[in-house]
Amino acid sequence: MMFKALARAAHQSLQARAGCNICHSHVHELLAAAFGYRTWAALTADALLADHGVGQAPQDSAEPQITGRALQLQYGQAEALAMADALGEFIADKQLRRVRWATLAPLLRMARRSEAPGEHEENGDADEDLQDWDDTSRLSENASTFPREQFLASGLLLESLEQAATKDPHAHQVLAALFRCSKPNTYLYEESQKGRQLTASERGWVEQYLLLAPRYARYEAHLKAAAEAGVRAAALEYGVAFERPEFITLAERLNGDVDPQQMARVATSLEARTRWLRRAAEAGSHRALEDLADLGDPWAQERVAPLAGLHWLRDAAERALAEGDPVRAWIWQYVALARGEDLTLSTLAARHDGGSNDGEFYDSDFGGPLYVDGDEGLALPELERNQHGEAQAKAQAILRA
Repeated sequence: MMFKALARAAHQSLQARAGCNICHSHVHELLAAAFGYRTWAALTADALLADHGVGQAPQDSAEPQITGRALQLQYGQAEALAMADALGEFIADKQLRRVRWATLAPLLRMARRSEAPGEHEENGDADEDLQDWDDTSRLSENASTFPREQFLASGLLLESLEQAATKDPHAHQVLAALFRCSKPNTYLYEESQKGRQLTASERGWVEQYLLLAPRYARYEAHLKAAAEAGVRAAALEYGVAFERPEFITLAERLNGDVDPQQMARVATSLEARTRWLRRAAEAGSHRALEDLADLGDPWAQERVAPLAGLHWLRDAAERALAEGDPVRAWIWQYVALARGEDLTLSTLAARHDGGSNDGEFYDSDFGGPLYVDGDEGLALPELERNQHGEAQAKAQAILRA
């Protein structure tokens, strides 16, 4: 293993420089001291070791910390100073750094991802509710910024995460986030296997496929492992990204942190969707509050409708009609009427497009290009008298709130 080889090399270097026998476990303790930790256990609880210059380097004043720890471990003054010099040189030569768990945490709080160059959906654009997770790609620690690909370049960091995953499934989740990518398209690779002569551009896509295929496999494996170990957010992501609805159901049953808006988007029942929208709205999401109000939730309607603009009321009424609920559409019409608006009236208007009159109502005397702005009036269906009464009562209750 990479870390064991590094530890052996560090042990040999320290022992040669200090001229005394050094316990192998003390190498770990001295490494921890170099990065500002009292013990190796404290380091591994807070951070992971990385190479290739990824992460945060020890402070310039690390030698006194290493010396002090060596003295605590009962080495002599001369030996301790020699160890500090040797270990400082070793860390610099191997470009060893630390990456704090807190630095990796943003990987787990992703929204949706724009497809990266060379990454292809096998079946075209995914459904809006089944888009891939986001990859903001850049994380920071103490104002130092590292692209996600740079984290992947550190074999020591990946090995450290693999080791941590044997005890903590959240490390599987971090690894999945690092390897996250869209499913690569196998078409050109399969064609090349059949003997098709590829163009230079096509050979490039095949090379990209060969890079992404194992990465995609590791993404799926680590994400599934985290999900099956009970990490709720991983179960949600696995269910969505790999179209496995049973994992979405699992996410609904599990405890733990999860994006309530994502949960609402893929909820398996109206009751579950309403519950997750309520949670997202209570956390401050105005969009979730509007969606919840549109579903008829009184708590949300009381907070949205009195301040909602005409556009929102019109959209809410249109959604109600599309869902076959004319009474709910009329509720929003009565709210609009009480505020001096009418959803059935057209607001379409021609406006100047560019020039000194840009955005103003179109005047043919000026001429020039134009565009049409506004909405068509809604065609609301007739209701029975008792249905109108129900819609009016609910609208009044909303406006009184």
